[in-house]
Amino acid sequence: MINCDYLIVGQGLAGTVLAFELLAAGKTVQLIDNHHNGAASAVAAGIVNPITGRRLVKSWQIDTLLPEAIKTYRRLEKLLETSLLFPIPIHRALTNPDEENTWTTRSGYREYKAYLSDEIIRETPNGISPHPSYGTILQSLRVDLPQLIKTAKTYFKEQEILADLPVDYNQINFSDNSVTYQQWKANKIIFCEGHQVVNNPWFNFVKTVLAKGEVFILHIPDMDLDHIYKSKLTYVPLGNHRYWVGATYEWKFDGDKITEKGKELLLRKINDDLQVSFTIEHHQAAIRPTIKDRRPVLGLHPQHSQLVIFNGLGTKGASLAPYFSTMLAARLIRNIPVERSVKVERFLD
Repeated sequence: MINCDYLIVGQGLAGTVLAFELLAAGKTVQLIDNHHNGAASAVAAGIVNPITGRRLVKSWQIDTLLPEAIKTYRRLEKLLETSLLFPIPIHRALTNPDEENTWTTRSGYREYKAYLSDEIIRETPNGISPHPSYGTILQSLRVDLPQLIKTAKTYFKEQEILADLPVDYNQINFSDNSVTYQQWKANKIIFCEGHQVVNNPWFNFVKTVLAKGEVFILHIPDMDLDHIYKSKLTYVPLGNHRYWVGATYEWKFDGDKITEKGKELLLRKINDDLQVSFTIEHHQAAIRPTIKDRRPVLGLHPQHSQLVIFNGLGTKGASLAPYFSTMLAARLIRNIPVERSVKVERFLD
């Protein structure tokens, strides 16, 4: 039997960042993941956007999340010897006078000055269908999540702490003091399963809704943006005239494969947004686990303290994962309670 402090099921964004947090604290971990199709981390754009919604409000806890995200991804860049974090502004199309007025008003508030430029842009970038004006979101970031998952996988493999296995719940056995799974024995098992959490027999009380998204990687030779552009879709420059473009949202779907329906929807919106030709390099799909209250879920099972969950990061995972992995590690190592807004027990209230 191989002993470790923690078994982590899932090497997506949540499992990866949490594993590094626990390792940095001197704990031993073993990750289990069959790197399934449809995993959101492998497809996501990794945008950290401080401003959200039509009303241009600050993203939940962004003042706390942003510095923690920068610190964490910079540390992982050094450890993994790769580039992960790219500061990049977001230009948002303002389609009518009401939207421009909302922007002007909001950007004048003291607590928004760090995130919203008070300059209204009138000039339309080359290749973009014109709008009356554009506003710039500041302190936004792109995290290369596919690169993070890929390089972390290599790192964990070299450390011999990652097994390419699907989890079989029937083989998980736990007592008051430990958990065993196949050849491993740990103090706790942490489920970072993404959308597969819906199959977990111990955490099926967590109100999870699955949403499928489809995206393109486009080559747009006549467009050269130095910012993320947000209109009907979001256009994220990846370099060499390549752009991540998406995403669709589908609440009723059959499987995690790309669809003609998703392709047609993306093409219709792209043709509205762009005035230049493009080539589809890749068409990808993924399934996101979303929580009804749009907050992560973390903590120990209310009856079985050997079972732990870290899930529900959703579309804001790049900003949420660093801070809340630190919080969960503090709960596991030093018994510091997690915030009420994200604790797993809230689904039993």
